[in-house]
Amino acid sequence: MGGIRLRAHHLLCIHGFRGQGYSPLFVANMARLVDRLCANPRTQINLVSGADDVCSACPHMSDGVCWRPDQKVDDLDLSVRTKLGLDDGFTGSWSSILDTIRDRIDPLRLEDVCGGCRWLDLDYCTNGLAKLAGLPLDDE
Repeated sequence: MGGIRLRAHHLLCIHGFRGQGYSPLFVANMARLVDRLCANPRTQINLVSGADDVCSACPHMSDGVCWRPDQKVDDLDLSVRTKLGLDDGFTGSWSSILDTIRDRIDPLRLEDVCGGCRWLDLDYCTNGLAKLAGLPLDDE
């Protein structure tokens, strides 16, 4: 089975996934990807700009462009790529990316990286990334 194509901000979103999303098809696709990564941390990730394997089931995507109002996914991608020190086109194992996330992302300061994301205020990503970092969690 081949690798998974992910845009940079989805490297963080995966940790906040709680079975919610833009449509039932999107949720099912995201759940499948998350399950695959949890089951096999050696899965190869190909970092891409633009539409990826998460976006493939999003109702806001058309011709490789996100049409969701007020969503600045390219800005989020650049912010996450910069913070992680990963270039577009990077390929590596999910486990190596998890190590990089643990080293470079402060779950309690996600607004510095993910400011403007509509999901940020729900604290799903904060809690998921805090768990990854081994930090004590508030009630989810």
